[in-house]
Amino acid sequence: MRIRGMALQFTITGVVLLAAVTAATGFPIAKHGCQEDRCGNVSIPYPFGTGEDCYYDSKFLITCNHTFNPPKAFIGNGSLEVTEITLDGKLRIMHYIAKDCYNQAGARISRNSPWINLSIKGPYVVSDTDNMFVGIGCDTVAKLRGTRENMSDTYLVGCISECSNKQYVPNTCSGIGCCQTSIAKGIKHFDLSLYSYMNHTGIWEFNPCSFAFMIEEKQFSFFPSNLSDLKKVEKLPLIVDWSIGRNKCETLEKNRMSNACQGQSKCHDPENGSGYICKCLDGYQGNPYLPNGCQNINECSDPKVAHNCSHACIDTEGNYTCSCPKGYHGDGRIDGELCIRNRSSVIQVAVGIVVGLTSLLMGITWLASAKHPWTNDESYVEETEDLLGESVETVRSEEMAGTSAGYHSLYIMQSQGDGR
Repeated sequence: MRIRGMALQFTITGVVLLAAVTAATGFPIAKHGCQEDRCGNVSIPYPFGTGEDCYYDSKFLITCNHTFNPPKAFIGNGSLEVTEITLDGKLRIMHYIAKDCYNQAGARISRNSPWINLSIKGPYVVSDTDNMFVGIGCDTVAKLRGTRENMSDTYLVGCISECSNKQYVPNTCSGIGCCQTSIAKGIKHFDLSLYSYMNHTGIWEFNPCSFAFMIEEKQFSFFPSNLSDLKKVEKLPLIVDWSIGRNKCETLEKNRMSNACQGQSKCHDPENGSGYICKCLDGYQGNPYLPNGCQNINECSDPKVAHNCSHACIDTEGNYTCSCPKGYHGDGRIDGELCIRNRSSVIQVAVGIVVGLTSLLMGITWLASAKHPWTNDESYVEETEDLLGESVETVRSEEMAGTSAGYHSLYIMQSQGDGR
């Protein structure tokens, strides 16, 4: 059955992922001195706890029921089963599906109207960003009646789904065999109800029941087989947001009130509901509600980060830098300005090249002078002309005033015949 497989896979995957993250990072999640940080497959991070003095306050008590195998976790002393707790203010619970079932003659054989009641002053509120309300059936009117933080603030939402032939039911929840809608922010209590126009007569063979439930939106996919196989499913997961206290961060800061956020962490307002949550600062990870719970992340151990450094990655407290070799400067990042050779080094190299070339030219000139001393000998002129294929004009300059006696011969070679 597809939706049962989906729900089971969703629950197990969430637990495995949280456990994997905890194991990989190695940071503590439970309060110091509290040994039990797990209940069955569920990790229990502080501010939650299973024993006395192991939770922030009584509202964060998790009861671990060992009569199940493996043990199951429940909120407080209630019946809401918890399958995952995350430190970013999310808690995954299981809740019942509403069902309204009939026999072939159209007589009702079973019906339930499940509800969830979260304490008005408690830290929990149904997530409006993660969940949606769904109704499934071909003769179905599905309703959700909700109450928000103010008990007098109630509202009603619902959807209708009708169809006469399973053949025309698509693999999408679009109103034919399945309908869906978003929910309001701040829901503390809700109950589900179902109604039928024709008691499923004429469609009983492929859809004997109507179904309604709230579920995490990104985890749900509709299939026509759900019209019948949901009859065997009892519960599905939904997301509840949690937070600390009743005051927002601004109020705490303005009134200089203490909060639960420990070192290297910061107060954040939750997406939904009142109170606040704590998050580790950028470059840190761990449990922000524990002393020294937020620990430095070694970004250089991440291949993606290390490969972004053109020379070497250096981990720093809460961050990292990319170094450059001697004689270079810059951020050293491939997606940044890289490493640039220092200007003084460029000048030194350029000067070195000029000096080298000058020395080379002087050496060549010295060798040429040693072989053919400057002279006015006509034989040397003729020899040079023969070698170069050019005519050589000898220009003698008169002795200039103030110079030593004698004549200097200057040979000026001019190219002929090729237009150069």
